[in-house]
Amino acid sequence: MFCLSAFRCAGTPPTVLWGSYPDVGKGDLQNYTFCHYCSKPKSPRAHHCRSCGICVLDMDHHCPFIGNCVGASNHRHFIAFLFAAVSSTIYVSIMSTYAALHIWPPVKHISIRHLNGFNSHIAIQVFKEIILAFASSAVQLSARGLILVYLFISSVSLQIGLSVLLWQQLSYIYEGKTYLGHLSSQGSGGDHIEEKDCQNILRFFGCPYSISRCFPSLRNSHKRHTK
Repeated sequence: MFCLSAFRCAGTPPTVLWGSYPDVGKGDLQNYTFCHYCSKPKSPRAHHCRSCGICVLDMDHHCPFIGNCVGASNHRHFIAFLFAAVSSTIYVSIMSTYAALHIWPPVKHISIRHLNGFNSHIAIQVFKEIILAFASSAVQLSARGLILVYLFISSVSLQIGLSVLLWQQLSYIYEGKTYLGHLSSQGSGGDHIEEKDCQNILRFFGCPYSISRCFPSLRNSHKRHTK
């Protein structure tokens, strides 16, 4: 998924004839704008990327992690890559925690019997004792244990960042627009409101029909014809 989203063309706008009449008929370039960077007409659904130097159809954003734009041709691959990356980081964090617990040095016993009652001061004191106990035991960690701790911290950090990005992408798809479309709608005052529906997500992943469309066929399959 990373290779498809990184090396595949993000989306090429439709090629149109332009110039003077009769090359361009009446209404052929309706709602088109002129791209001063490419020196050609730009369709309403296209945006120019200065990093790539081309116009991209349904451009969402230019992603520095894949070194490519996210557009009509690779947007689904980019979402699939985010799903795979989040799942991988969750797996790494779980396995590194499981392995570290088996090789972690024994933690010094913490006695809390002398603590009477419970308040914020006692809670802070217990928390400090727990941190100091783990820190003192972490000094005795081997190189393998330090690597496992690093894997856990880095995987959790990536997991949080990628999960936020994935949630943002899915929320824009649910609203039926891209990130650049969201920015342009905010700049224009939000006059054009897209319909928010889960059907937008189904259409995005290549399922143009609603799941409820299958229900009549299921009901009809149980019917029996009588003479």
